[in-house]
Amino acid sequence: MIVPTIAPEGMPRPTGEDGHVLLDVVWQHFCGSLRWPTFDYVDRKLYARGLKFEEVVQQLCPALLRGVDAGLWRLPQGSTELSLTVAGAANCANTDIAVNSVLVLVRTAAWIEPRYQPKEPGDLPELRPDDLAPPVDDVDLTLLTKKSRFVGFALALHEPCFRGGGHNLDNLDWTLRYDRDIRPFADVHRLDEYWRIREQMLGPARVNADNTLFGQSPDPTFDPRLTAVPVVSEGEQSTDAMEITCMLHPLIAEVAAERYSGGFYYDAVRSALQAVEHRVQNLVGTTEVGERLMGIAFGNKPSPPKITVTRSTGGSLESEQNGMQFLFKGAMGALRNPRMHGPDEIDARDEADEMLTFASFLMRRLDIEDKQRTAASTE
Repeated sequence: MIVPTIAPEGMPRPTGEDGHVLLDVVWQHFCGSLRWPTFDYVDRKLYARGLKFEEVVQQLCPALLRGVDAGLWRLPQGSTELSLTVAGAANCANTDIAVNSVLVLVRTAAWIEPRYQPKEPGDLPELRPDDLAPPVDDVDLTLLTKKSRFVGFALALHEPCFRGGGHNLDNLDWTLRYDRDIRPFADVHRLDEYWRIREQMLGPARVNADNTLFGQSPDPTFDPRLTAVPVVSEGEQSTDAMEITCMLHPLIAEVAAERYSGGFYYDAVRSALQAVEHRVQNLVGTTEVGERLMGIAFGNKPSPPKITVTRSTGGSLESEQNGMQFLFKGAMGALRNPRMHGPDEIDARDEADEMLTFASFLMRRLDIEDKQRTAASTE
């Protein structure tokens, strides 16, 4: 079987035909719905063809496919979206327009960046569909249809030259943010040029990690340093910052480390909170999600809670149980939901550190329930 591809020499490719099948399943779903498929969908499609996801995915690497843990320490959650990188799309058939649309976005953003006038200090430049109105350059005007712009946006959203963005699928509207790192791409017209500059930007260590096949990466060690800077009123003297070092819970590190190290803090926080939610689902034995799930799991009236994560033994037990219920529900409502259903935003690194630490705290409290169940089964 000869798999048609526009991926140039030097760009990562699947090591086998089944890897191309997996990429094509993801791409065909996206082309049909303009939404990236979930792991459950892809897994079923492969199974119908007699293929196992956990085997096929080892023909790919993170430079081709997003949404999978590099070391395959566990499979993605069923609702996790799997998406293609620019290289992943280039390894599918009939993706010339889509890939060239990405190059148009990159060139346009690189042209706008030095001329951008922010409304507020610190605002990042933004690229929107109307910024691609002709004449952009020598691009075929078919690339500038509303749909092709949106497809280009979807592929470019998590590329390292951009800094996140958001979209509205109903009217195919979108926004891409970027900073001075877009400048080296100003004159990029070919995919091999783009990929070469992209790898220079990422550096050898990240490129090596991205090109390592799934399942061959070492277990990530995640040890972020969190710096809390006291707020100082005008006229007061600043005090030294307080530095705290902590090791995140292993289940949080598994899903967040790779995304965090790549600068995708928004995705890292989203994945961490999904991991907390998934573990609560397993402990309770339900497919309920979000705040309702946490109410079912930690509510203590009129019946005892289904999950116990408290340490108190005296009169403050009920108070702590109520408080933990609100912490878990708040994590879903205030942190998980906006990152699952709202537009993609940018999480500052310091705030992402704090949210990951909070998710780690919740995960360690779930260890209490696990230990109690293990002890009960042993007895």
